[in-house]
Amino acid sequence: MATKNTVRPPKPVDAWGGAPLSMTTLRKLWKPRRDAYSKAHLYEEVRVRIHRALTWLEFSERCDIREDLDAKLIAQWIAFAALISQWNKRTKSPEPDATATRLFIQQILQHDQDGLLQMVLETNDRAARSLFEDAYLAKHFQSRESWNSSKPRHAGGKHFTTKSTMQNIVEQAQFQPWLEAVLERVLFIRNQLVHGGSTYNSRLNRVAVRRASSLLEHLTACFMQILMEHGYTDDWGDLCFSPLED
Repeated sequence: MATKNTVRPPKPVDAWGGAPLSMTTLRKLWKPRRDAYSKAHLYEEVRVRIHRALTWLEFSERCDIREDLDAKLIAQWIAFAALISQWNKRTKSPEPDATATRLFIQQILQHDQDGLLQMVLETNDRAARSLFEDAYLAKHFQSRESWNSSKPRHAGGKHFTTKSTMQNIVEQAQFQPWLEAVLERVLFIRNQLVHGGSTYNSRLNRVAVRRASSLLEHLTACFMQILMEHGYTDDWGDLCFSPLED
């Protein structure tokens, strides 16, 4: 627990004015770097990841939130998956979503030199907590043995709960377990759609899908920004389904 003397970190702002950035600004940030890396034949796999993610996010922006919300969330998840996916050479298949998400979050946090994820989490705190408070989602997650037998921990071994305030999460650096828990719920909603567990444009899940979509849009844009500014030289694992030359 944080003590009364704990000083909360100041609001971070980077040279581009914070996060998340709009698609127009992300493109403006990426284009000169993309062209330079391509000319020098550098960081090819990161360039492919970001290119794929940008195209799917651009498609998601064209989806009407009233009629195409399901398609919007699915496209946003594909953009996110383009960034995080890793090829497992042993199984000769992509890593499971949960594994890839955990590895990616752990790595991206190491490159978040401007504290952009803090900014996005604070801005979307209400939407994130609504996914924990959703009665249907809560019933699903609380019924699992793993949920009952253990509580989320951060790297220091301390517990956090869904009732932890954002100030607790910031002060105790609990971004990783918090992000994993939030994205796990977004994944559940996405799975409900793509595995035939929901009627198209169902009124029963509109609120959950809308909140998940808003969260995923902001988080994916933030992840891309961190990759573009600080993480492009790192190894993000083997690319799934690399482009083939003719």
